[in-house]
Amino acid sequence: MTDKKNFTELWLDAQHALGGFVCVHVSDQSLADDIIQEVAKQATTHFDQYDHSRPFIAWLIGIARQRIAEVYRMQGRRPIVFSSDILESLTDAYVELEPEVDERLDALRVCMDKLNDRHRRVIELRYARQLSQDQIAAQVGTNGRAVNAMLFRIRTALRECVNKQMGDTQ
Repeated sequence: MTDKKNFTELWLDAQHALGGFVCVHVSDQSLADDIIQEVAKQATTHFDQYDHSRPFIAWLIGIARQRIAEVYRMQGRRPIVFSSDILESLTDAYVELEPEVDERLDALRVCMDKLNDRHRRVIELRYARQLSQDQIAAQVGTNGRAVNAMLFRIRTALRECVNKQMGDTQ
């Protein structure tokens, strides 16, 4: 298999998990997309240095960690500093749990599609646009306390739906 084809297959399998990892560390979606793009460029350029005995996602996460640290430095923020052993353990745990996370995200998408338009909009305003409860209230024509209660009910319904989709009895 050619290196280009091998890289493409590995990237397609790992891209979603990498995106999840980056989004955990960077709340700005545009910045997260930029970091993922930088990781892709660096991984493509240095693919010959990838150790095929290790999981590809772990290698990508290592590159992403470096890029995230660079972003923090440029922004004058201090990243949370962990020892290399802890970072290695976190990466291993992320790689191990990634298939379940993907499955849960797929279930969440199904459940989001089941929400009515108003509830979907409230979730989008809160989590995609990161608006406060009062800002959401102004957008949907209610008050902050009502938005708080609505978010609680929506999150509860989504959690129950995801668990049902996953076959959990929790």
